[in-house]
Amino acid sequence: MPQPRILTLTVPLTAALLAGCHEGDSPADALVARSGGLTAPSIEGKFEARIASMDDGTSRISYHVRTTDGVKDLVTDEPIELKYETYVRAWGEPDGDDDFVLDELEVLAPPPTPLLDPEPYPYRRIATVLVFWNQPGLTNATAKEDMFISFDSTNVFYGENSYGKETIAGDVFGPYQIDEPGACNPSFIADQGLQQFIEKGHDPDEYRQFMWHFPQMGDCGFGGLATLGNVENPARDSWYNGNFGCVVRAQEIGHNYGMGHSHSWDCPNGTIVPLGDECEHVEYGDPYDPMGGGCDHMNVTQKGYMGWLEECNIVTTEASGTFNVVPTELPCDGTQALRFPSYDENRDYYIEYRQNYGVDAGFDAVLLHWSSGHEYSPSPYIIEAGLDENGNSQYEMQVGDTFTDPMGTVSFTVTDMLETHAVIDVTFPDGGSGEPTCDGGGTPAMAAGAVGSLDCAAEPFPLDEMPPTVEITYPADGDVFPVGADFTITAEAMDDRYVTEAELYLQIIGTDDQPQPLFKLFDPPYEYDVTNIPEGEYLFGFVVRDGPNQGVSAPVTITVTNDIPSDSSGGDEAGDSSTTDTPDPTDASAEGTGEGSGESTGPGIDDETSACECSAEGNRGGAGFGLLGLGLGVMLRRRRRSAAN
Repeated sequence: MPQPRILTLTVPLTAALLAGCHEGDSPADALVARSGGLTAPSIEGKFEARIASMDDGTSRISYHVRTTDGVKDLVTDEPIELKYETYVRAWGEPDGDDDFVLDELEVLAPPPTPLLDPEPYPYRRIATVLVFWNQPGLTNATAKEDMFISFDSTNVFYGENSYGKETIAGDVFGPYQIDEPGACNPSFIADQGLQQFIEKGHDPDEYRQFMWHFPQMGDCGFGGLATLGNVENPARDSWYNGNFGCVVRAQEIGHNYGMGHSHSWDCPNGTIVPLGDECEHVEYGDPYDPMGGGCDHMNVTQKGYMGWLEECNIVTTEASGTFNVVPTELPCDGTQALRFPSYDENRDYYIEYRQNYGVDAGFDAVLLHWSSGHEYSPSPYIIEAGLDENGNSQYEMQVGDTFTDPMGTVSFTVTDMLETHAVIDVTFPDGGSGEPTCDGGGTPAMAAGAVGSLDCAAEPFPLDEMPPTVEITYPADGDVFPVGADFTITAEAMDDRYVTEAELYLQIIGTDDQPQPLFKLFDPPYEYDVTNIPEGEYLFGFVVRDGPNQGVSAPVTITVTNDIPSDSSGGDEAGDSSTTDTPDPTDASAEGTGEGSGESTGPGIDDETSACECSAEGNRGGAGFGLLGLGLGVMLRRRRRSAAN
């Protein structure tokens, strides 16, 4: 098949096209008008690439256009190098309902550009949606443990790997029964799951990413599939074909952020040679990194790409010297990635030091990777640079192990391995040139006679085990209001790290209903407007969450009646509202922009109920109130944060 022609418009021309659109026109409409009207079949929408982790150990890239009529699969044998959500028009021929044979691809508008100086690490709002069509597979409770709660959950994994910079907080939804897809059709599964998600009353705009788990389908050929995005603009979707282990969870989300696979470059006797038939590329060959085949820490090139390593955490040298490399598992000021050139001008060597901390329990070794630059999505290979006790090559290097570049560009030796750091001697044949430099600019510090600070935290970023707290500040327990009153329910929430959501529950006293969720807010102030409240007795409560943990407020009961005692402490006229101060958005509770809880595990399939009782104690995991339907939400509205806030 001939390679599709990709026409990339310059920024000024794209701007001119956009400026010339009439209301309701798309950028493509303007292009067609200016080109005299092209009549060949075409589709337009947002471009996305997906990477599948195939069962046979290979990977597969596919290309798609998300149109207003659904996702169309581009049929082409040639690679397309466009960023996620680039707005395109594809010319060619339809082939069935979903396939489109590509002849030419026009770039109509660039992908979204992040604002200057954006918040560096916004919370990752992820909805994990479980779907099935015959028999359900993964349970809600198990998925919630895997994602947010257990010591090896995705939340804990990303928190430790990023030194606390990443927060995976969100919900688990379902299991939802959907129509049987017939053949493997990830777009159909996502569309059906999203439809159920919305029908259950959830807002998809509250989540940046969606993980779609479904019972295993043999004809898919992959364990995991993900749309490729980037750090600033994560892609939305990832799919899990009956598989939800640590590697696939971390890897597919990593693809959403633009990370590629972590390979190995296996050569005879462990001696790296220039690219050729002697050595073997293994797609998922890194046995430690989840972007490869293991679930230890991600290698330092991936961490550098994600922005988790910064400033003097990455040091580059082109001159001989002695260097301190501190453990990759700990938050540190010192060098965690020592970088120097290789025989291949497109790839550098990266040295890292693994120690017995956190998810790297049992590790004690120096590792060598050979990779394109970490500044963009890298392609790292782990190298067999060490020797075991029998003289056989292995990935883990120990004291005394030496590695020499195959073209003699550089060599290095592990001269010491301490609990605090490893010492590496780097030698260039002619001594090299220049001074070591930090990734963020400047010169690294010296410590113990070598280059590189030894300042590190004592332990990895820890699991969050302290639940948040919440207090209803208005109304007060026992307040009395006249029928038809308007007022604002307010609450203050606190946590040692952040509060990711606050959810209001309501119960009508004297009925068989249990407390039920009405509204969820992700940002303070946590305020809900009540208008024209009917006569009755009501119980209010809040549940707040910080990702893995939750806290539950003490309940507040109010009475609404026209028979108001003269000494009532509540609003004594319709229209009275709280004068209580709202939460200060600068306190700890204001740091989160996270997400909410999903469905609690209920007694039946696709059942969003929980048998938990309301409690003032903080809990890990499920909600503290039952989740049943109630038709009184019309009298409450979320208070939206004003522009001034």
